Amino acid sequence: MTPAPEMPHAADVDPEDTPRVRLVELGRVRSRARRETRTGTPSTLSCEQSRTPPDIETMREVVDRLLAPDAVPEALPPTADELDTLTRQLRGHLELLLPEVEETAKRLPRQSIPRYCALACAGEARERLRAEPTRRFGGPAGHARRLARTLNALCDHWETLAETAP
Repeated sequence: MTPAPEMPHAADVDPEDTPRVRLVELGRVRSRARRETRTGTPSTLSCEQSRTPPDIETMREVVDRLLAPDAVPEALPPTADELDTLTRQLRGHLELLLPEVEETAKRLPRQSIPRYCALACAGEARERLRAEPTRRFGGPAGHARRLARTLNALCDHWETLAETAP
């Protein structure tokens, strides 16, 4: 019978040198590289994002272009190209605001109603971002209006959280 190899004690093992830690770190590097390739922007955006507050006023202006056309009677409905541009802007604003709302909401106590509402709205926003325009629900114009309503709700939650978050 051969003697069993001696196992190192937990105190003797460097946690940074375990295969699992190395795999997790490698996975983070790979996912960061995929994200940078897919979006064309460095993944440090989220760090920069949390340093500057989101521009809620600009986001609301884009929302108003789709949801309040009667506010400016001389305004014509957006053309197909304008609608595509507005939809892209809405998606971009949602992608910027979502992590900010989620991070801020998660700083509140678990039983907080504003936290619960903001996280529910963030989940709905993620669903809207995954959805594609369909003729059944108004085509591209209906899709853009749904994104605009979602962005408007996220802006409301952001403003509420900014007042109440520690």
